[in-house]
Amino acid sequence: MTYGMILPVATVFAVAFSIERGIFMTRKSRKHQYTEGLKSSAPVAVGYIRLSVANKEECSSIENQKFIIECWGEQHQIPISHYYIDNGFSGKRFDRPAFQEMIEDILAGKINCVIVKDLSRLGRDYIITGYYIEVIFPINRVRFVSVNDQLDTIDGITNQERPYSSRIRVPITNAFNEQVSIEIKKKMEATLDMKAQQGIFIGPRAPFGYQKAEDNHDQLIPDPKAAIIVRKIFELAANGIGITAIVRYLNEKEIPTPIQYARANGLSGNYDNGNGNWNSRSVKYILTNRTYTGMLVQGKEKRVVSATHEALVDTNTFDAIQKSFQEKAFNIAKHGQSTENILKGKVICGCCGGKMQRKHGTNHADWYFFTCITKNRLGVDKCTGMYVREEDVLRAIYYQLKLYVKEHFISDSQYKQELMRLNNKIDQSDSQYQEAFRNAVRHYERFVDGEISKDEFRVVQDAANEKKVIRNDIITSKTAYEKQYQVFRKLLKASYKEITLSEIMDCINEIIIYPNKNITVKWAIEF
Repeated sequence: MTYGMILPVATVFAVAFSIERGIFMTRKSRKHQYTEGLKSSAPVAVGYIRLSVANKEECSSIENQKFIIECWGEQHQIPISHYYIDNGFSGKRFDRPAFQEMIEDILAGKINCVIVKDLSRLGRDYIITGYYIEVIFPINRVRFVSVNDQLDTIDGITNQERPYSSRIRVPITNAFNEQVSIEIKKKMEATLDMKAQQGIFIGPRAPFGYQKAEDNHDQLIPDPKAAIIVRKIFELAANGIGITAIVRYLNEKEIPTPIQYARANGLSGNYDNGNGNWNSRSVKYILTNRTYTGMLVQGKEKRVVSATHEALVDTNTFDAIQKSFQEKAFNIAKHGQSTENILKGKVICGCCGGKMQRKHGTNHADWYFFTCITKNRLGVDKCTGMYVREEDVLRAIYYQLKLYVKEHFISDSQYKQELMRLNNKIDQSDSQYQEAFRNAVRHYERFVDGEISKDEFRVVQDAANEKKVIRNDIITSKTAYEKQYQVFRKLLKASYKEITLSEIMDCINEIIIYPNKNITVKWAIEF
C-alpha cells in the first residue's frame, strides 16, 4: 500500500531494528527518558488540522479544530506556536503537504509537542497512524495529544493517570476511524452519483473556459476571458486548421495555458505546470470535451445530462470536428500510419535539444519523418527545426551499429572476465552495505539509549544508504551490460535482418539529428 512518503528516511532502520529485536518502544527506562526530556524542555507546541474531502464544505471545521486545540493549550498553559493545516485531504493519505512539513520540522528538532482535535485528524489508516504515535513521535521526543480522545503521551503512550485510557485503545480507535473512512467514501460516491444524474456539476474545478457561479458552486457559467480562448480553438478547428497549427497559434500569441490561467486566478495546490506551453494533448482535450456543448458527462457510471449550462460551441460544429478526427484515425489505420513508433523519445533535435515528433508523409504516402517539436509548437524563432526521414535514421543506426560492433566489441573470454569483475564488485558492495546496515542498527540502539545524538545516528544511516545506492547501480549496470552484449554477439554471428528493431533500441540511449543532417547514435553501454 503506497501513501507517498509514509516513513521518513530517518526511521527506516528504526523499523528494521524494532522488528528484528521484537521491541516496539517498550523498555521502561527508555520511556522515562523520553518523558523526562519532554518535561524538562520548553514546549514548542503546534496544532495539526486536517479538513477531509468529505467535510470541506463545512467552513467552520478548521476554526472548530483550532478552538479545541487552543482551549487545551490555555488549560495546560502551553501556547500554540504554529498550525499545520491540510485542507481537503483524505485521512488515508500521508503525503499531505502540511503533514509532511510538520514531520520534517519534527525531524529537524523544531517541535516537541503535537496537538490534534482527535486521532482521525492525524490519519485514518490505523497501522500508519499508530506507527507515527508509537515510534516516530517517541523517537524524536515529541509529546502527542489528541484532545477529544483524552490521549496524552507525556507519561508514556497514554496518560497513565486515567486507567481506562489503556494502550490498546489507540489501535482500536484508529481501526474504528479507518472503517468510518470507508463508510464515508461509500456515502460520498452515492451522493456524487445522485448529483451527476441530476445534472449537477460535481468536479472540484470548472473546466477551462468556465467558472463556478458565485451564488451556486454546482452551476457552471462561462468565464469572460477563458471562454474567448476556447471559442477561438473551436473556430480554428472548424475551419480545418490542424491541432499542431492551433498549438503554434496559441503559443505564438502567448495565450496562457489552462493551468497558467488558473494559477493567475488564485489556484493553489500540487498541480503539474508542464513546460508553460500549449501542446497537442491539451488542445485535443478541449476539442473532444462535450462539456463545451452544454452537456455534462460525469461519475463512474458516466451519467449524461444535456443543457445543464451555457454552451461555448454548438453541437453541430462539435460533431463535425469529431467526425474529422474519426476520418483521420480511419486513414491512419488504412494506410499503416498507426505502426509502432519504435524510436519514440530517442530522436533528439541537434539544434535545440528537444525531442522530435514522428509524422506520416503527405498525401498518405507510405513513409514517415521526424520533425522538431519545439519548432512545431513555438515557431521558427525558437528553433530552426530539424527534419529527417525515418528510413534515414534507421539506416544510420544499422550502419553505426556495424562499425561499433566491429571496432569495439570484445571476445567471449573478455566478456566473461568483465562479468566476473562486475559480480565481484556486486559481492563486495553487498558486503559493505550489509555491514553498514548492521552498523546503523547498532547506532540506532545507542541513539535510543541516549548515548549518541540524532545527528550522529543520521551520519551512520546516510552512509548505509549510500552503500545501498552504489550496490544497486552496479547491479543495474551489469544487467544492461549482459543484455547489450547478447545483442552485439548475435549481430556478429547472424544477418542484421534477424535482429529485431526492439532489440537494437534497448542498446540506444539517444539519436541526435544535426543541422547538416548528420546523425549520431549514442549507445547505452560503452564497451
